[in-house]
Amino acid sequence: MKRHTLQLSSFLFLLTITFASSLVVSLHAGLPEDFASANANLASGHADKALSTYKTLLTYPEFKTSGSAEIWYNRGLAEMQTSDAVAASLSFRRALLLDPSLAPARIELSKTLGLLGIPVPTGWRERTMQSIHPETMIVTGAVIGWIGALLLVVLLFQSSRRKGLIILSLLLILFGHGASVMGTLVDPRRTARNSAVITAKTAPTLRATPADSATESGTVEPGTLISILSRNGAWWYVSTGSGPGALQGWIPSNAATPLLSSSKGSS
Repeated sequence: MKRHTLQLSSFLFLLTITFASSLVVSLHAGLPEDFASANANLASGHADKALSTYKTLLTYPEFKTSGSAEIWYNRGLAEMQTSDAVAASLSFRRALLLDPSLAPARIELSKTLGLLGIPVPTGWRERTMQSIHPETMIVTGAVIGWIGALLLVVLLFQSSRRKGLIILSLLLILFGHGASVMGTLVDPRRTARNSAVITAKTAPTLRATPADSATESGTVEPGTLISILSRNGAWWYVSTGSGPGALQGWIPSNAATPLLSSSKGSS
Protein backbone atom coordinates (compact mmCIF):
# COMPACT_ATOMS: atom_id res chain seq x y z
CA MET A 1 0.00 0.00 0.00
CA LYS A 2 2.84 2.37 0.87
CA ARG A 3 4.58 1.60 -2.45
CA HIS A 4 1.33 2.30 -4.31
CA THR A 5 0.97 5.65 -2.52
CA LEU A 6 4.56 6.61 -3.34
CA GLN A 7 4.09 5.67 -7.00
CA LEU A 8 0.93 7.78 -7.15
CA SER A 9 2.67 10.74 -5.52
CA SER A 10 5.58 10.47 -7.96
CA PHE A 11 3.18 10.34 -10.89
CA LEU A 12 1.29 13.44 -9.71
CA PHE A 13 4.57 15.28 -9.12
CA LEU A 14 5.86 14.47 -12.61
CA LEU A 15 2.50 15.49 -14.10
CA THR A 16 2.73 18.88 -12.37
CA ILE A 17 6.31 19.48 -13.54
CA THR A 18 5.50 18.44 -17.11
CA PHE A 19 2.46 20.69 -17.36
CA ALA A 20 4.21 23.68 -15.80
CA SER A 21 7.20 23.26 -18.12
CA SER A 22 4.96 23.22 -21.16
CA LEU A 23 3.63 26.66 -20.17
CA VAL A 24 7.09 28.15 -20.36
CA VAL A 25 7.15 27.62 -24.13
CA SER A 26 5.49 30.56 -25.87
CA LEU A 27 3.66 29.80 -29.08
CA HIS A 28 3.54 32.99 -31.10
CA ALA A 29 1.37 33.29 -34.17
CA GLY A 30 3.36 33.63 -37.38
CA LEU A 31 3.70 37.27 -38.39
CA PRO A 32 3.39 38.30 -42.06
CA GLU A 33 6.43 39.26 -44.14
CA ASP A 34 5.19 42.85 -44.05
CA PHE A 35 6.11 42.89 -40.37
CA ALA A 36 9.78 42.25 -41.19
CA SER A 37 9.62 44.95 -43.87
CA ALA A 38 8.16 47.44 -41.40
CA ASN A 39 10.85 46.55 -38.86
CA ALA A 40 13.53 47.20 -41.48
CA ASN A 41 12.01 50.62 -42.23
CA LEU A 42 11.89 51.40 -38.52
CA ALA A 43 15.53 50.41 -38.05
CA SER A 44 16.62 52.52 -41.03
CA GLY A 45 14.86 55.64 -39.77
CA HIS A 46 11.78 55.50 -42.01
CA ALA A 47 9.35 55.57 -39.09
CA ASP A 48 6.45 56.96 -41.16
CA LYS A 49 6.55 54.00 -43.56
CA ALA A 50 6.91 51.54 -40.70
CA LEU A 51 4.01 53.11 -38.80
CA SER A 52 1.76 52.92 -41.86
CA THR A 53 2.56 49.21 -42.26
CA TYR A 54 1.97 48.44 -38.58
CA LYS A 55 -1.42 50.13 -38.76
CA THR A 56 -2.30 48.09 -41.83
CA LEU A 57 -1.17 44.84 -40.20
CA LEU A 58 -3.44 45.50 -37.23
CA THR A 59 -6.45 45.57 -39.59
CA TYR A 60 -5.73 42.01 -40.77
CA PRO A 61 -8.42 39.54 -39.62
CA GLU A 62 -5.93 37.52 -37.55
CA PHE A 63 -4.86 40.63 -35.59
CA LYS A 64 -7.93 42.88 -35.66
CA THR A 65 -9.68 41.05 -32.84
CA SER A 66 -6.92 39.29 -30.89
CA GLY A 67 -4.14 41.77 -31.64
CA SER A 68 -0.39 41.18 -31.49
CA ALA A 69 1.87 42.37 -28.67
CA GLU A 70 4.86 42.52 -31.02
CA ILE A 71 3.09 44.71 -33.56
CA TRP A 72 1.67 47.09 -30.95
CA TYR A 73 5.09 47.39 -29.32
CA ASN A 74 6.82 48.20 -32.61
CA ARG A 75 4.02 50.58 -33.53
CA GLY A 76 4.73 52.40 -30.28
CA LEU A 77 8.41 52.66 -31.19
CA ALA A 78 7.47 54.11 -34.59
CA GLU A 79 5.12 56.61 -32.96
CA MET A 80 7.88 57.72 -30.61
CA GLN A 81 10.17 58.31 -33.61
CA THR A 82 7.44 60.43 -35.20
CA SER A 83 7.16 62.48 -31.97
CA ASP A 84 3.71 61.20 -31.00
CA ALA A 85 4.32 60.16 -27.39
CA VAL A 86 0.61 60.13 -26.54
CA ALA A 87 -0.21 57.60 -29.26
CA ALA A 88 2.89 55.61 -28.29
CA SER A 89 1.70 55.39 -24.68
CA LEU A 90 -1.53 53.79 -25.91
CA SER A 91 0.33 51.33 -28.16
CA PHE A 92 2.71 50.25 -25.39
CA ARG A 93 -0.25 49.78 -23.02
CA ARG A 94 -2.01 47.63 -25.61
CA ALA A 95 1.14 45.53 -26.06
CA LEU A 96 1.27 44.97 -22.29
CA LEU A 97 -2.43 44.16 -22.25
CA LEU A 98 -1.75 41.28 -24.64
CA ASP A 99 1.48 40.25 -22.93
CA PRO A 100 1.87 41.74 -19.42
CA SER A 101 5.34 40.20 -19.10
CA LEU A 102 6.74 41.95 -22.21
CA ALA A 103 9.61 43.77 -20.49
CA PRO A 104 10.69 46.00 -23.44
CA ALA A 105 7.16 47.41 -23.72
CA ARG A 106 7.07 48.14 -19.99
CA ILE A 107 10.43 49.92 -20.17
CA GLU A 108 9.36 52.03 -23.16
CA LEU A 109 6.03 52.86 -21.52
CA SER A 110 7.88 54.11 -18.43
CA LYS A 111 10.09 56.32 -20.61
CA THR A 112 7.09 57.64 -22.54
CA LEU A 113 5.09 58.44 -19.42
CA GLY A 114 8.16 60.23 -18.05
CA LEU A 115 8.27 62.43 -21.15
CA LEU A 116 4.58 63.19 -20.74
CA GLY A 117 5.00 64.00 -17.06
CA ILE A 118 2.71 61.17 -15.96
CA PRO A 119 3.58 59.02 -12.89
CA VAL A 120 4.62 55.46 -13.70
CA PRO A 121 2.46 52.84 -11.90
CA THR A 122 4.60 50.87 -9.42
CA GLY A 123 2.01 48.93 -7.41
CA TRP A 124 2.06 45.26 -6.46
CA ARG A 125 0.14 44.35 -9.61
CA GLU A 126 2.84 45.82 -11.84
CA ARG A 127 5.62 44.14 -9.85
CA THR A 128 3.88 40.77 -10.05
CA MET A 129 3.32 41.02 -13.81
CA GLN A 130 7.01 41.78 -14.32
CA SER A 131 7.87 38.42 -12.76
CA ILE A 132 5.27 36.09 -14.25
CA HIS A 133 2.50 36.22 -16.85
CA PRO A 134 -0.96 36.31 -15.20
CA GLU A 135 -2.24 33.60 -17.53
CA THR A 136 0.59 31.31 -16.43
CA MET A 137 -0.34 31.92 -12.79
CA ILE A 138 -4.01 31.18 -13.45
CA VAL A 139 -3.53 27.97 -15.44
CA THR A 140 -0.58 26.53 -13.51
CA GLY A 141 -2.22 27.37 -10.19
CA ALA A 142 -5.45 25.65 -11.21
CA VAL A 143 -3.57 22.51 -12.27
CA ILE A 144 -1.57 22.35 -9.04
CA GLY A 145 -4.73 22.93 -7.00
CA TRP A 146 -6.64 20.14 -8.73
CA ILE A 147 -3.70 17.76 -8.42
CA GLY A 148 -3.71 18.47 -4.69
CA ALA A 149 -7.45 17.82 -4.55
CA LEU A 150 -7.05 14.53 -6.43
CA LEU A 151 -4.25 13.42 -4.12
CA LEU A 152 -6.37 14.28 -1.07
CA VAL A 153 -9.31 12.22 -2.36
CA VAL A 154 -7.06 9.22 -2.99
CA LEU A 155 -5.51 9.47 0.47
CA LEU A 156 -8.90 9.74 2.21
CA PHE A 157 -10.03 6.46 0.65
CA GLN A 158 -6.96 4.59 1.86
CA SER A 159 -7.01 2.60 5.06
CA SER A 160 -3.62 3.83 6.25
CA ARG A 161 -3.65 7.59 5.88
CA ARG A 162 -0.29 9.35 5.86
CA LYS A 163 -0.49 12.66 7.68
CA GLY A 164 2.43 14.15 5.75
CA LEU A 165 0.87 13.50 2.34
CA ILE A 166 -2.50 14.86 3.50
CA ILE A 167 -0.81 18.07 4.63
CA LEU A 168 1.03 18.22 1.29
CA SER A 169 -2.21 17.84 -0.66
CA LEU A 170 -3.86 20.62 1.36
CA LEU A 171 -0.89 22.90 0.72
CA LEU A 172 -1.10 22.16 -3.00
CA ILE A 173 -4.79 23.08 -2.98
CA LEU A 174 -4.20 26.33 -1.10
CA PHE A 175 -1.13 27.34 -3.09
CA GLY A 176 -2.56 26.34 -6.48
CA HIS A 177 -5.94 28.01 -6.22
CA GLY A 178 -4.39 30.96 -4.40
CA ALA A 179 -2.06 31.48 -7.37
CA SER A 180 -5.05 31.32 -9.74
CA VAL A 181 -6.88 34.00 -7.76
CA MET A 182 -3.75 36.17 -7.69
CA GLY A 183 -3.31 35.79 -11.45
CA THR A 184 -6.91 36.85 -12.01
CA LEU A 185 -6.50 39.91 -9.79
CA VAL A 186 -3.34 41.17 -11.54
CA ASP A 187 -4.52 40.39 -15.09
CA PRO A 188 -5.07 43.81 -16.76
CA ARG A 189 -7.59 42.29 -19.15
CA ARG A 190 -10.03 41.93 -16.25
CA THR A 191 -10.71 45.68 -16.19
CA ALA A 192 -9.58 46.66 -19.70
CA ARG A 193 -13.11 46.90 -21.08
CA ASN A 194 -13.72 50.00 -18.97
CA SER A 195 -10.28 51.52 -19.41
CA ALA A 196 -9.13 54.19 -21.87
CA VAL A 197 -6.22 56.53 -22.54
CA ILE A 198 -6.53 60.28 -23.01
CA THR A 199 -5.43 60.81 -26.62
CA ALA A 200 -6.64 64.36 -27.22
CA LYS A 201 -3.90 66.82 -28.20
CA THR A 202 -4.85 69.10 -25.29
CA ALA A 203 -5.86 68.07 -21.78
CA PRO A 204 -9.66 67.68 -21.61
CA THR A 205 -11.54 69.44 -18.82
CA LEU A 206 -13.37 67.38 -16.23
CA ARG A 207 -16.90 68.68 -15.67
CA ALA A 208 -19.48 68.10 -12.94
CA THR A 209 -22.21 67.19 -15.47
CA PRO A 210 -22.13 66.06 -19.13
CA ALA A 211 -22.33 69.54 -20.63
CA ASP A 212 -19.82 72.07 -21.95
CA SER A 213 -21.23 74.71 -19.61
CA ALA A 214 -20.92 72.56 -16.48
CA THR A 215 -18.63 73.38 -13.58
CA GLU A 216 -14.97 72.47 -14.14
CA SER A 217 -13.22 70.15 -11.70
CA GLY A 218 -9.76 69.84 -13.25
CA THR A 219 -8.03 68.54 -16.35
CA VAL A 220 -6.53 65.21 -17.41
CA GLU A 221 -3.16 65.16 -19.15
CA PRO A 222 -2.87 63.39 -22.54
CA GLY A 223 -1.50 59.86 -22.10
CA THR A 224 -3.25 59.29 -18.77
CA LEU A 225 -4.94 55.94 -18.21
CA ILE A 226 -8.53 56.44 -17.02
CA SER A 227 -11.39 54.25 -15.85
CA ILE A 228 -14.78 54.75 -17.51
CA LEU A 229 -17.35 54.70 -14.73
CA SER A 230 -20.42 55.73 -16.74
CA ARG A 231 -21.48 56.69 -20.26
CA ASN A 232 -24.02 59.27 -21.38
CA GLY A 233 -24.15 59.70 -25.15
CA ALA A 234 -21.00 61.53 -26.26
CA TRP A 235 -19.83 61.94 -22.65
CA TRP A 236 -17.93 59.63 -20.32
CA TYR A 237 -17.77 59.89 -16.54
CA VAL A 238 -14.18 58.93 -15.74
CA SER A 239 -11.73 58.52 -12.89
CA THR A 240 -7.95 58.93 -12.98
CA GLY A 241 -7.36 56.36 -10.23
CA SER A 242 -8.30 55.23 -6.74
CA GLY A 243 -5.80 57.13 -4.61
CA PRO A 244 -6.35 60.34 -2.61
CA GLY A 245 -5.26 62.51 -5.56
CA ALA A 246 -7.59 60.86 -8.09
CA LEU A 247 -9.93 63.07 -10.10
CA GLN A 248 -13.41 62.30 -11.41
CA GLY A 249 -15.65 64.06 -13.86
CA TRP A 250 -17.28 64.09 -17.29
CA ILE A 251 -15.22 64.40 -20.49
CA PRO A 252 -16.16 64.19 -24.20
CA SER A 253 -15.76 60.56 -25.31
CA ASN A 254 -13.67 61.63 -28.32
CA ALA A 255 -10.97 62.90 -25.93
CA ALA A 256 -9.98 59.32 -25.09
CA THR A 257 -9.41 56.00 -26.86
CA PRO A 258 -10.50 52.68 -25.35
CA LEU A 259 -7.64 50.47 -24.19
CA LEU A 260 -9.15 47.49 -26.01
CA SER A 261 -8.30 47.97 -29.67
CA SER A 262 -11.46 46.11 -30.73
CA SER A 263 -13.68 48.54 -28.84
CA LYS A 264 -15.95 50.85 -30.77
CA GLY A 265 -14.18 53.99 -31.81
CA SER A 266 -10.69 52.69 -31.12
CA SER A 267 -7.87 52.64 -33.62
